Amino acid sequence: MEAYRNGVRSFEDVELDTSEDLSDIVLIDVTFKHCWLNVNFIRANLAGCRFIECCLKTADFRYANLTHAIIQGCTVESTRFSDAIVDGFVFSENSAYSQESGQEDFDSFVRFF
Repeated sequence: MEAYRNGVRSFEDVELDTSEDLSDIVLIDVTFKHCWLNVNFIRANLAGCRFIECCLKTADFRYANLTHAIIQGCTVESTRFSDAIVDGFVFSENSAYSQESGQEDFDSFVRFF
């Protein structure tokens, strides 16, 4: 959070595990690349964020604001998205349980995860 407050908007090779709770956090227009983010983003404002080639296994985006966010090339097994705000959200070239998952699969993730 300190780096974000100091204007940093790009994070690469960051690892955060389930002991990190980022619920209700505001991280607008941030890029995460090659990160391992198995954390709670419940109710977080992630508008305009880009998750590129990250491991998001078990990450929890329930009720998060993902307006105009991008999740691309990420591992999304057991990732939760129910009740997230997804206006303009892009979900492409991701992997779940050894299967490629794109925008057309996203609705099933929202329903079941």
